[in-house]
Amino acid sequence: MHEDDHVNLALEKLAATPDPALPDGFMDGVWMRAGQLEERTSRRTRSLLFAGMAVIGLGAGFGTAQTPAQAEPAGFQLVEGADMSPASLLHVEP
Repeated sequence: MHEDDHVNLALEKLAATPDPALPDGFMDGVWMRAGQLEERTSRRTRSLLFAGMAVIGLGAGFGTAQTPAQAEPAGFQLVEGADMSPASLLHVEP
């Protein structure tokens, strides 16, 4: 037999079989599975974004933790020698 004969016999067998009927709720199951895959993808994306932000935050924290702190006097004052306490502004005697 030639290959064409084998193909023709297989096609005839397929043509003789009735169309398979889909069970009830098949499409609901397909959409449910698609939703699960989408949820898994979005969860993975959120996890990667969170991990990236944590790495950036920790890197920035470690990078700035070794900076020395220095106390410096104020460079300017609003009014020289004026007492700006709330008691003096309200003219209250202590």
